[in-house]
Amino acid sequence: MYLSRAMGEFLCQYPWEWWGTITFRDEIVTYGASRRVRQFFRWLEGERGAPVGAFIAIEMHKYRGGGDPASLVPHVHFLALNVAGVERRAAWRYLWERCGRSRIEPYDPDRGASFYIAKYVGKECFERGEWDLWRPDVIQAAAKPLWKGI
Repeated sequence: MYLSRAMGEFLCQYPWEWWGTITFRDEIVTYGASRRVRQFFRWLEGERGAPVGAFIAIEMHKYRGGGDPASLVPHVHFLALNVAGVERRAAWRYLWERCGRSRIEPYDPDRGASFYIAKYVGKECFERGEWDLWRPDVIQAAAKPLWKGI
């Protein structure tokens, strides 16, 4: 079984509420993008008043066009849970003001977002992307354990 397919099946186990994307308007390196995404999730937790869980994937994207690697900009995909009560419009505004172009939609398990975002696990093997879990304990509490025995 392909790594990304297995990760997609793994992600399908969890009750995600949002899927989203962020494309940065500024010239920024991957570390800076990761830092801004963590700031966003801390802001979400402040708005929610409780911890939020997320799967986050970052790739370098040809947003500015051209074949020059210097024209690439970090592009983020995420799945989030435990966001009930936070207005998506407020989250979108936060991202627009601090990051750039974004999209946040209700998660629909029938549309395949878990499998789409899982491809970044495979891309990491080729140093074309990276992924992370934000607050895995929150994700674990939402559904099945992340790892057997935990």
